[in-house]
Amino acid sequence: MTMNTFTAPAQSLAAPLVPTHFYRHKRRLRALLIDGQAWFVVRDLGKLMNAWLEERAVRNLDADQVCRAVIRDDNGLAEEAELMSESGVYATLIHFHHPENRCIRQWLSHSVLPSLRDVALGAPGEVPRRRLLRWEQQQLSVLDWQGQMWVPLGELPQVMRIGS
Repeated sequence: MTMNTFTAPAQSLAAPLVPTHFYRHKRRLRALLIDGQAWFVVRDLGKLMNAWLEERAVRNLDADQVCRAVIRDDNGLAEEAELMSESGVYATLIHFHHPENRCIRQWLSHSVLPSLRDVALGAPGEVPRRRLLRWEQQQLSVLDWQGQMWVPLGELPQVMRIGS
């Protein structure tokens, strides 16, 4: 099986890309925006889905849905990683059918992707922005607006568990 040799379009050879970290059930998912498009580390997604994706995903996806890129690891060192595009992630969630994948898709759509895009916007302005509050490898999606943090109604049970 030949692996895709497509590389990240905007990648500089000198500097590794810096991923944003997201956590679901204490499992990490690293994500990046490359030329405005969301890309995810395949190994992390596989751990989230409890599936071995690295070889099978490449075989089942189109060439523009996977690439290799150099990213910064947890120690600040350069690491080569297989990345999957947003459309590739959704295709993979459908292909590897499991009931939990619906929850992963919803988490990606409602928390991860909006937060990832907000990070790319830079300094806060007068518009509401999604933020992730992190503690002990957990996170809560909130809305930062007019100097206050707003918790979505669907996240309230999680906030109540944290407070008790």
